[in-house]
Amino acid sequence: MNVLLITVDSLRKDAAPQFGFGRELFAETLGEDIPETRFERAFATGPGTTPSFPALLSGTMPLSYGGLGPLSTDRPRVSSFLAESGYGTAGFQCNPFLSTHFEYDRGFDTFEDYQNPLMGLATKVFPRGIEINNPRLRRVDDYLHLTDGIRKGYQLVRGKPRPYVSADVITDDTIDWLDRAESPFFCWTHYMDVHHPCYPPDEYRDRFGVGSVTQSDVGEWYSAVLDDPSMLDDEQTDALRRLYRAAIAYTADQVRRILTHLRETGRHEETLVVLTSDHGELFGDWGQYGKPERMYDELLHVPLVVANGPDYLDDAVGDLVSLLDVPPLVHDAIGLPVPDAYDGRRPGVDESRAYVLAEHEVEGDVVVGARSRDWLYEQDEVRDERRLYDLRGDGCRSVPVEAHADASRTVRRAVSERFADLELGTDRWEADIDGDVEGRLEDLGYL
Repeated sequence: MNVLLITVDSLRKDAAPQFGFGRELFAETLGEDIPETRFERAFATGPGTTPSFPALLSGTMPLSYGGLGPLSTDRPRVSSFLAESGYGTAGFQCNPFLSTHFEYDRGFDTFEDYQNPLMGLATKVFPRGIEINNPRLRRVDDYLHLTDGIRKGYQLVRGKPRPYVSADVITDDTIDWLDRAESPFFCWTHYMDVHHPCYPPDEYRDRFGVGSVTQSDVGEWYSAVLDDPSMLDDEQTDALRRLYRAAIAYTADQVRRILTHLRETGRHEETLVVLTSDHGELFGDWGQYGKPERMYDELLHVPLVVANGPDYLDDAVGDLVSLLDVPPLVHDAIGLPVPDAYDGRRPGVDESRAYVLAEHEVEGDVVVGARSRDWLYEQDEVRDERRLYDLRGDGCRSVPVEAHADASRTVRRAVSERFADLELGTDRWEADIDGDVEGRLEDLGYL
């Protein structure tokens, strides 16, 4: 069986079905006869890309194997395991943290991360950025600075360019590869359009009532609201939310194109499709915006949908599931042994989780959280705090640890044990990052 992994950066669980990723997406594209499982309690292993994707693509916790940064060579890789089993492998994504700079290309026969010097000019005019692939043209450009002039002119017309290629480009390239790929294949497609700075095509902005907003507006407003949420008025913060929803609708339509292509080429019944996100985004929740190093549900609760999976997955729909469980799920669903190197479990087969873990690290200070059905506990070295939240009933209430010591013992012990296991390396951020990559990381809000 083939495997298609589709990931959407920054897609909140509660926003997914409302703005394009509802049940009709799979039914209309793959057909109502294709089995579909939607996990209701799936959680990321961290509130950002870097602490989340190691789980999705290597089945390991983010702070293992030396911590965040480039994936170490001894981490397992889903792509490598499947390639060794005879699968053709391909990855299409444009997040700098998931690029060749961070060793995410290992195991992929084809890996397009769009990391060219002017990749930020992802538009209808220059959908893959302005590239000068001919060495002679590059030498001429060193003297005449043609691309620099084009870029400055483009910015004057359109405002600051987005630091990622648009979803239609990644969809086109995915479909082109699928047309040439032989079975079995493993294809990973990752979309960045739901990530800041959200700026989908005109028709989607118009549909959501933000057609007059410019790219410069988006960058300025988002930066301001991260510094101080009170700096923006209600109309501006509402525009950011509308742009987020519009970007979700746009991305969902691009996913629809891929799934429709699978059906039209007759491969929909022989392809395991996994759709998920790496984390969510705060839009005023908890009085904050963006992706702070916290373990709120708004950041960690993500959509996880599997089409063409085994029947036993339905038994785990209501269970706590971690993105760590995606690699074992894939192996088991396609009939390959699950490597011992994975930290995850097989939903519907292995014992259900009592809690899920998430973690992050900032300049050597670690935040670890454990969430059960009833409790969320965070041990935060960044802020030197210990926090407990009661999830029983409606909502999430901050409560004193001392008053609920017995009831919360399981999650507190899980966090303590995880801290004891951590061994962070000192060289984990020694990636070869050029000026363009660093600039786009800053534009994406990472730096």
